[in-house]
Amino acid sequence: MIFFYMIIATLATSLVKGTLDCNISETTADHKCFGELGKPLIFHLPTQRNTKTSLKKNTDIILRTTNKTTDIKDNFKNRIVFYSNGTLRLNNATKGDFGDYQLEIHDVSDGKLQRTVKINIEIQGPVSEPVVSQECLSTGQKKVSCSFKGDKVHLTLTLDNNLLIQRNTTEHHHHNVTIRLSGQLTGNLTCHVQNNVSSKKIVIILTSCAGSTSLPSLVTVAVIASVSTLLLLLALYFGIKHLNMKRRPQTVNEGNTEDEIIYSDVRVAYRSKTRPNTHQNAT
Repeated sequence: MIFFYMIIATLATSLVKGTLDCNISETTADHKCFGELGKPLIFHLPTQRNTKTSLKKNTDIILRTTNKTTDIKDNFKNRIVFYSNGTLRLNNATKGDFGDYQLEIHDVSDGKLQRTVKINIEIQGPVSEPVVSQECLSTGQKKVSCSFKGDKVHLTLTLDNNLLIQRNTTEHHHHNVTIRLSGQLTGNLTCHVQNNVSSKKIVIILTSCAGSTSLPSLVTVAVIASVSTLLLLLALYFGIKHLNMKRRPQTVNEGNTEDEIIYSDVRVAYRSKTRPNTHQNAT
């Protein structure tokens, strides 16, 4: 029988509050950014005067802006909002937004390239709330499972803050991690799952499996019971033997003048007198 424990559940807050920021306003180095599937992705672009800024995906220009004008590619107009402070908001991130982007900044007067920044965008599905189950086995062990969903998830399973297992997943589908523990283990079991865009965890009370006893304990109980039975039988045997010896009389000596009878360690002695010969007296 599988017991689902939802007694104590602690959900961690997301690593981001609905959006993820990709700040490339100052950097000149290559940049890695993450977006949550279905959520907005925010770019912070440079806001230099007398410059022309363009954002490309591969060779397609998504955005071109100057201090006075902004041009957004047609198939992105219903998803992109650009603000004068250099913030670009890409709504409803999809798996198709994954890939390599390039930011280019040119001088307006002579068209000279001032800066290039390469950006890699990865869109990940958020992790789901983990579900933990416990199953007692006939072997005296228990099987503990933690199931969840999400992209590139890192899982940690701990018991009273002691690490039991950690694992990384790569694909987006239903995951299930199972371990076996002693049936007698108890405590607070925590299953924590997270990726670059979200994080959640659940805490349950791990209970002892009823009737699970280790093999050494069973052997000890059996030996004690056998020794106790043997001692009881020996005590009964010697008690009966002693009682029989005490009750059995033994004749030690017989004679005309003195008889001696022994009852255990109590000795009783008596003497008999010889009767006179009546025939001789008559003579």
